[in-house]
Amino acid sequence: MIDFSSTLPGLSGLPSADPVASGRLSVAALLDHLQHALVVLDVEGRVVGHNHCAREMLELPLTLLQKQPLIDDVVRWQIKRGDLRGDAQRLVERVWYHLRRVQETGQPHIYTYTTAGGRTLQGTTIAVPGGGWVRTYVDVTRHAQAANFLRESEERFRSLTELSADWYWEWDAEGRYTRLEGRLIRETSTAEMFLGRCAWDVPALNRPTAREWRPLIEAFEQRRVFRRFEIQRRLQDGRVVWFSISGMPVYDAQGRFAGYRGVGRDVTRRKADQATIERLAFYDSLTGLYNRRSFQDKLTQAQAASARSGQWSALCFIDLDNFKDINDAFGHGVGDQLLQTVAKRLREAVREEDTIARLGGDEFVVLLEDLDREEEQAAWRAQHVAEKIRVALERPVTVDGHEVQSTPSIGITVFRGRSDAVEDILGRADLAMYHSKAAGRNAVRFFDPAMQEAVLARATLQRELRHGLRDGELRLYGQPIVDDKAQVVGYEALLRWQHPLRGMVSPAEFIPVAEQSGLILPMGQWVLRQACAHLAAWARDPQRAHWTMAVNLSARQLRQPDFVQSVQTALAETGANPSRLKLELTESLLLHDVEDTIVKMAALSAMGVQFALDDFGTGYSSLAYLKRLPLDQLKIDRTFVRDILDDPNDAAIARTILQLANSLELSVVAEGVETVAQFETLRAMGCRLFQGYHFGRPTAL
Repeated sequence: MIDFSSTLPGLSGLPSADPVASGRLSVAALLDHLQHALVVLDVEGRVVGHNHCAREMLELPLTLLQKQPLIDDVVRWQIKRGDLRGDAQRLVERVWYHLRRVQETGQPHIYTYTTAGGRTLQGTTIAVPGGGWVRTYVDVTRHAQAANFLRESEERFRSLTELSADWYWEWDAEGRYTRLEGRLIRETSTAEMFLGRCAWDVPALNRPTAREWRPLIEAFEQRRVFRRFEIQRRLQDGRVVWFSISGMPVYDAQGRFAGYRGVGRDVTRRKADQATIERLAFYDSLTGLYNRRSFQDKLTQAQAASARSGQWSALCFIDLDNFKDINDAFGHGVGDQLLQTVAKRLREAVREEDTIARLGGDEFVVLLEDLDREEEQAAWRAQHVAEKIRVALERPVTVDGHEVQSTPSIGITVFRGRSDAVEDILGRADLAMYHSKAAGRNAVRFFDPAMQEAVLARATLQRELRHGLRDGELRLYGQPIVDDKAQVVGYEALLRWQHPLRGMVSPAEFIPVAEQSGLILPMGQWVLRQACAHLAAWARDPQRAHWTMAVNLSARQLRQPDFVQSVQTALAETGANPSRLKLELTESLLLHDVEDTIVKMAALSAMGVQFALDDFGTGYSSLAYLKRLPLDQLKIDRTFVRDILDDPNDAAIARTILQLANSLELSVVAEGVETVAQFETLRAMGCRLFQGYHFGRPTAL
């Protein structure tokens, strides 16, 4: 053992080497007990001192150290054994460079190396006052192994995220992204979209509102693990992708919530595969329509919905006539293109909410829901749609230069609720379709014979009404309106239809058909023009020049964008005085788009046209709207006039209407006056205008 006190000038003042001197250990004995290796170099770089730990840790032979070798010899010995690697001369020069550097700067030099035996040492060189150096060594093998393990783990992690479709992410305690790593993240620059933001703050196509994000937000707020939360996003390059993220909460050493960490995955391919599987399972591969299996599910759902709503639904069964002949003549390729065209035309012919399916071959079905609460009305609407389909499908199709035509035979059945099995509904529609073929094909038939007859009768009435409008069969009648002296002051225009075979057709029979078919628009314009023509003729007669003409408006007329212009046109073409024209609205018209109605009424009122509210007291009767509408007159409905002498309630209602009209500065017409007693009673209440059979029945104008 070398005595450090004799070799180091700076240590000469230390206690004696005597191990029991002063009852304390000597310096040499103390240094031998250190767990750090200690090596002393003199000014020439010779090893002049070391402790026991140095021999063990550096694994240097005692015979070498006893020779007090130069540091150069120690370095060469370590190179030979494999502790150090590289050119010997360069390594020696490097050692001396650091020794001198330490001497010049007074700053220690710290370095690390691994011996041939696998031990990692951290050395520190410091300068000794008066010359020389002290080198200490610490065994940092375990620390180096741990650091190496962490480095390798990080490298493995990065390799996995680079090679897979998964990526790693972290959130802070506020749920904001703080870290995103992975190949997909890097390649798509996705991190820019998310860092510093919460997942639910970045727009997602499948989660447009906060409600769709609630499951993820609740999991975060409750610190729960969440798995496979799917999000559809549009990337900066325009691509639409599906992501699935899973995460778990993270806590610090004190147990405080620190955020979340988790993984993400690109599941776009899986979602596309799922869509393909669903399409194959539920959709017809040729046309893209529902197949038989999915349509049966839709039909079951429609039954449940109709049971809840009370609305009738209908099923149209469509079979193409002579389709087999087209396939045989032109080949299946042409046939397939024809079926695709049929599918396209079906989509165009029905509402977006209606369900279309291809059952197989050339058989199609259309499901029409929420038609009406009345069975006959629902059947009428179904027949209207079916006829629209028939017209659309009977048009020829040009395929590969061939013009082909396959007309449809359509069968209809209506249903409501769950009383019938799905197969029974399909069977009835199928049977009705065969009746259509038996009737000559390219036709529409109902399953129920009685309903078929009713629908055909209505269709016939619509066709004949259209012809009647074209052929001048409509007639304008009028019922007089009188004052309190029973003197005529005007007429209410009433429409009649003089059928060449049926005779006079009741308005109650043909007006609903006109409303549904849209014929009410040209009919209403015809009535308006005829009424204005009569006003212009009366204006030339001093006895009738002050008369007014009241014309009833339909809801369809009032909703037309050009309604105001149509009235202006009728007045201009006939030369009628606008102030003598009175347009009558029912309270039901006020239930739809009141603001638009007010604007149109105001435009005509500014010209002098008057407005009357018909059947007052039987409908909506909103006083708020009454104040805003440019009205001139109210008409007491006949139901209150009929029993005014016997029912105190009817009398009170009539009196209230008169008082209300008086306060609003409106005139009042009492409808349905049929007796002198009714006339006198109403006149005593303050009514000044009357209409009814007591004063005259409707007559031709």
